[in-house]
Amino acid sequence: MKIKIIARKYFIIFFFPLVFISCDKGLEPSAPVLTVEGFKGTVNFVSAWPDSATFTVLAVFQNPLLSAADFNVSNIKFLSNPIVNKPTTFSYNSLTDFLPLLPENIKAGEYSYVAVIQSASAMVSLERRNWYIVGVYYAAGDTTKPGKLVIPSNTVVDNINIRVDFNNLPPQPPL
Repeated sequence: MKIKIIARKYFIIFFFPLVFISCDKGLEPSAPVLTVEGFKGTVNFVSAWPDSATFTVLAVFQNPLLSAADFNVSNIKFLSNPIVNKPTTFSYNSLTDFLPLLPENIKAGEYSYVAVIQSASAMVSLERRNWYIVGVYYAAGDTTKPGKLVIPSNTVVDNINIRVDFNNLPPQPPL
């Protein structure tokens, strides 16, 4: 009998606090996990801007620009705010510096072409012939082919830097 009383005391002393501590909020759902995905960097303009430059943005394309048909709204995954006042540097962050023309901001994934594109027209056009590529992102100093932008889940990739030399433009995609 004495053993049962001692067992009950220990049961009450150890079990009830355990129940109250472990059942803090019962079956309440956990807070949603917010994902923050994007990229940032700097565009350096190393020569004088042409007078014809009217509309300049940073653009990210999902697939490479192998034909004029690839320059389309379903392939464009990011457009920066316009680069205005012909600066010598333009720092950007895809989380805050985007044109709200696309249905959603850039997400985790692999992107084949990151470029500064420019038009002589103030009107936004999706016709490839209205745009010039003035700068391209190259990974690890390899200027033989455009670098791929890889954004891992829940990551903001840094140092996606582009050099623009208006006197020495990169190869242009097909018109």
